[in-house]
Amino acid sequence: MGQTSSSTTPPKEDPDLTSSFGTNLQNFEMKTKILSQELITFIESSLEGGNLRETVSAISDALSDIEKAPLNIAVIGETGAGKSSLINALQGVGADKEGTAAPTGVVHTTSERTPYTYTKFPCVTLWDLPGIGSPAFQPHDYLKKIKFEEYDFFIIVSSGRFKHNDAELAKAIVQMNRSFYFVRTHIDLDLMVVKLSAPKRFDKENILEEILNSISSILKEVTYQEPPVFLVSNFNVSDFDFRKLETTLLEELPAYKRHIFMLTLPTVTESTIDRKRDMLKQKIWKESIMPRAWASIPFRGLTQNDIEMLEQTLNDYRSSFGLDEASLENIAGDLNVTLEELKANIKSPHLLSYEPDISLRDKLLKYISHPYFSKVFHLQNYFIDAVASDVKLILSKEELLTKKKKKKKK
Repeated sequence: MGQTSSSTTPPKEDPDLTSSFGTNLQNFEMKTKILSQELITFIESSLEGGNLRETVSAISDALSDIEKAPLNIAVIGETGAGKSSLINALQGVGADKEGTAAPTGVVHTTSERTPYTYTKFPCVTLWDLPGIGSPAFQPHDYLKKIKFEEYDFFIIVSSGRFKHNDAELAKAIVQMNRSFYFVRTHIDLDLMVVKLSAPKRFDKENILEEILNSISSILKEVTYQEPPVFLVSNFNVSDFDFRKLETTLLEELPAYKRHIFMLTLPTVTESTIDRKRDMLKQKIWKESIMPRAWASIPFRGLTQNDIEMLEQTLNDYRSSFGLDEASLENIAGDLNVTLEELKANIKSPHLLSYEPDISLRDKLLKYISHPYFSKVFHLQNYFIDAVASDVKLILSKEELLTKKKKKKKK
């Protein structure tokens, strides 16, 4: 097929590029502005104060308004692949429209990363990035120079045969838990070359399918995923996959924003919850080293007084994290789910509940892994871990946190 065919085998590795991407990725901490600093501060304050209802409400509201959240899309690839032209096509402007169009040309034009507000989705910024291989952007420091960690989503732009740089970019993006589309540009020129070289055997649809399948096969091999692939002509947007690319982008952006939101949220919530958990555990440890506290419960079991004390202790921990019955009932009401539905996602309310064929004493003793240490001390720590984990579980359930929005639409 001449220049139209993408090799069915991943391109040979360039040691310089592979070393750069493989090693330097360890130095990147992916950032996003989808969680505003104001929301982060509010979440941390609410969790530290044990107001889980307030935290859940803030997160649920943010998910409902996710269309307003900013998203940074990197348009990335080799020099000359057509990145700037693709941005102009998505913007619906020509390259000669001063002030709004990304500069294009037969020579290298993009010398620094440049942001363009996506006119059809104003909260989205398209970043036109310098191509790999340009004089100032060599593979060994490319990711650092383009500020790789600051983008939420990627569009890899490529022309001609599938290249090693394309494969390495795809692997780097997946490794950093981000998603991408793969766009093969200049497809009209590729078809023209084939038609001129073998006009009698020319079959447009078969050639396009072959190119698409070849690219998809290579991407699956190098990333173990199947990202969307689009074949486009930046100058003939009515043909090929350009409309499909644009439609897919506009339809999937809100869902992807929610994905990034939920992906980033644990970095805020889990550290705050862990700090609170560790603070409570330190308090237990200090109390346990008091002389009277070392009087361990007899190994044979737990007294009724012990159980009553543990019940009160568990309730105190649940209240401290905002997981007490009253708080859970209010949270369930806010989210338009039943209390039973909410409790089904967590463990702590059931730690002291009745179970057939097992006494409460035996059930509690099952939680103890070290029989020669203070059982109360061990159970207190177990309760704290369970409650802290429950808070994390609730705050990680997108399908739970978004039920509020879905039910309002009915």
